[in-house]
Amino acid sequence: MTNHFIGDRITSLRLAKGISEYGLSKSIGKCNNYINKLTSGSIQPSMETLVQICNYFGITLSQFFAEDSEQLPLNIAQIHALLPSLNDQQLDSLLVIIHSMKNGES
Repeated sequence: MTNHFIGDRITSLRLAKGISEYGLSKSIGKCNNYINKLTSGSIQPSMETLVQICNYFGITLSQFFAEDSEQLPLNIAQIHALLPSLNDQQLDSLLVIIHSMKNGES
């Protein structure tokens, strides 16, 4: 992991979601240029702020720090993060929906 991993990862997540540095800073309750400072490497986030950033993107800390080969696309990571909160019936329903979409059904 490089010294710029956190900043690069935030940039990647931010661009995938289509949000500006300013917008992300405001969304997590920080000053206007906070994310810019993170991505430039001039500051490092606290653990609390990193958790806020992960929550904003709907991913876990583990997913945030996964090596590139282990990283999931943002939309899949968000789904993955939500799965544990579903009950068995909801998971079964989701599986039916996924299978029907895969098979081209409506």
